[in-house]
Amino acid sequence: TTPPTTPPPTTPPPGGTRDAYGQIEAEAFSAQNGVIVEACAEGGQNIGALRNGDWVRYDNVEFGSTGPRDFVARVASGAGGGASGLVEVRVDSPTAAPIGSFAIGNTGGWQSWRSVPGNVGAVTGRHAVYLTFTSGQPNDFVNVNWFTFRR
Repeated sequence: TTPPTTPPPTTPPPGGTRDAYGQIEAEAFSAQNGVIVEACAEGGQNIGALRNGDWVRYDNVEFGSTGPRDFVARVASGAGGGASGLVEVRVDSPTAAPIGSFAIGNTGGWQSWRSVPGNVGAVTGRHAVYLTFTSGQPNDFVNVNWFTFRR
């Protein structure tokens, strides 16, 4: 069966802001490029078929006056042949320099989920947060269920 490709509504988050330190559901993006939304084995939905050049944007993410120490994303990969890539965090533009990232390879399947931490630079205030996906090969390499920043 073909997974659904209809993105969720692009309404602003409740209260107009998203808490950077709360769990941000990956499928609750404000905009995207190259992403599908599918049923998640852990319940709800995840974003998938992520490959080099894809991105998702989350508007009005509030970091407050103290920046995060790191971030964690719930990811899965069934990428074969040693394929891997980077999950990168950027603010305000999908082409801005990454403020954080982690590398991901095969986790045992497209619904075999792991919580992977990544370092992140100092960021405060309210921003559009982008998750971007970078790889030296053209194949899908990761799915994302959720992410959060930690203090």
